[in-house]
Amino acid sequence: MQKTKINVIAETSLLAGLAMILDLLTQPMSLGPWISFSFKMVPIFILAFRRGIKPAMLAGLIWGILQVAFGEAAGNWLNLTQGFLEYFVAFSFVGIGGLVKPWLDKAMTKKETFKGLSLIILGIFLGTISRYFIHFIAGIIFWGSYAPKGQSALLYSSIINGSSWLGETLACSIALWLLYPFINIFLKK
Repeated sequence: MQKTKINVIAETSLLAGLAMILDLLTQPMSLGPWISFSFKMVPIFILAFRRGIKPAMLAGLIWGILQVAFGEAAGNWLNLTQGFLEYFVAFSFVGIGGLVKPWLDKAMTKKETFKGLSLIILGIFLGTISRYFIHFIAGIIFWGSYAPKGQSALLYSSIINGSSWLGETLACSIALWLLYPFINIFLKK
């Protein structure tokens, strides 16, 4: 039992670190500060599908902390509440994709490829929509004053955060779709 806990902690830390490395490496793929086509959340999703919500949310939190520690959050931190929401809460919420784990385990055991892939896409959707919902709320509350004249904070946040959500959801979905033939290896305990 103790060995399992150590394995989960080690995997959580390693995959959070890998997410940070992918985040740093895929910065050039961003089409600006708000538009991104990146698969940097893939390690967190792999952990969510392998170990469930709690370890994945912890990995997301560690990733958010690493972003702050490495200065990736610099310039995007307006105040303590906004920074906490967008770097600690939002990144933790990627782990919500692990909600599909019980059904994914069954589909993988029965070798139901279409069902397994569908559940992975659903998990990606749940994790990314949860993360970007927090960014959307923060966008309205904290970034709305940056909206172009005549544009509401709601529309501004929808456009900015919606474009990033779409790009990252597509990138993660494509990456995990391509990895799907090997995913059983990743998901075995």
